[in-house]
Amino acid sequence: MNSRMRARGCVVEDVFDTTGRPPRGWMHAIFHGGPYGEDVGRCIPGPPAQELLTVPLPEGGVYVYRLWTVGSWSDPDDPIAVYNPDGPPVPPPLWTIQEKTWLRDKRRREGLGPIGITALAGGRIAHDPDPRDVETMLAGLRSREYLLLERLTDLFENDAYIQVLLREDETYELEHGIGPLERFAARATSQAEVRKALLDWATDRTGWQASLLWIDADQTGPRRRD
Repeated sequence: MNSRMRARGCVVEDVFDTTGRPPRGWMHAIFHGGPYGEDVGRCIPGPPAQELLTVPLPEGGVYVYRLWTVGSWSDPDDPIAVYNPDGPPVPPPLWTIQEKTWLRDKRRREGLGPIGITALAGGRIAHDPDPRDVETMLAGLRSREYLLLERLTDLFENDAYIQVLLREDETYELEHGIGPLERFAARATSQAEVRKALLDWATDRTGWQASLLWIDADQTGPRRRD
């Protein structure tokens, strides 16, 4: 199981070793700021290093660190990953072909049908989420966290997705697209606007884009998606 799948599985012990004794083959980590700001010698799966690292808090809950840089003090085979609470939010990656195959095989073993849509937020995954699942995940977003909905196909390039980021000013930044090439962005000021866009997208409702002004993410000027 790779490091990204471990992160998606929310197994905190797999992505953050509190002993401070990194096993051989794992990447050391240094933290700047946050509740573990003075810690040196923690370890994470790798290399490569994860872009986001969720660590447990002594009083309960979690704290998210972001990868700042990777280097080495002496040995290039002994990389050091440096994390801090700053830096840009990192959206969840789309499922790879291999990961989708694992999902389908797991569902088949469980005697269940294929997955149409997955939702991912804050380390939680929902398969074929109903409106309440989406509402709960949206309402649970913290500042600088993403919610991603992805419609799975047999080809990575044809996967449609919509994602939303809760910004520091409590507004929302949305993006939708098909594969890595066609991307459109929008802003929303209310959770109700975002909820409607997500649910209309999930149900493939005709004209779902019309409620927001979507900007071609790869162009400088706005272009409404109707």
